[in-house]
Amino acid sequence: MSNELILVVDDNKDVRAFVRTALEVEGYSVLEASGGAEALVNFQANKVSLVILDLNMGQPDGFEVCREIRRTSNVPIIMLTDRGEEMDEAMCLASGADDYITKPVSPRILALRVATQIRHAKSEGAKRVGTFNANGLTLDLETRTLHIDQATLSITRTEFDFLRLLMEHPKRVFTREQVIQAIGGSSDFSSDHFLDTHASRLRLKIKNAGGPKVIVAVRGVGYRLISTQSSEEHEG
Repeated sequence: MSNELILVVDDNKDVRAFVRTALEVEGYSVLEASGGAEALVNFQANKVSLVILDLNMGQPDGFEVCREIRRTSNVPIIMLTDRGEEMDEAMCLASGADDYITKPVSPRILALRVATQIRHAKSEGAKRVGTFNANGLTLDLETRTLHIDQATLSITRTEFDFLRLLMEHPKRVFTREQVIQAIGGSSDFSSDHFLDTHASRLRLKIKNAGGPKVIVAVRGVGYRLISTQSSEEHEG
């Protein structure tokens, strides 16, 4: 049984009750918040393992709460939305969310998505520290930051894990399923658009910071790193 604390944020008490029931059956502890301001207070006051965040709340809305949490924490965030539109998906990922779920969702699927994100966060925390370097980029595994020359680029946890996979094996082509697994998703539930959005945003961030194009899609397969000169350094 799990003992992780999950923060559930939704202005609909019936939704909160549904999520609480679905997760407590799996052994999770659940902390509720009915709005964004309450959610941020609860997040700061408790050691939260994952946040489930409603998209359409009053101010601050789900996007704003997600961005505020991302200022200080890489805790997994799953966004809930009642609209399955690509724009919602893209905005969720852009604000720093790791996954999103369209309502209604079954208790089993909800619990599986939560377990996947928590398991991935734990496995990443246990990996050894060091750096990966390629084409002027430095990925610091200890601080989980990306450096381009002397500048530090702000990237989400999911974007970090995506880039880490490619930089760790710069000559290898990874399938979509392998990338989805590396970023803590599930091939059963993650769409192609979900992955393409992460790749596109990461390319754009690096380009806008003056960095090179480092991710290329391999048609019908997945992704690889564009790297003419790569090296790996590990510590400890």
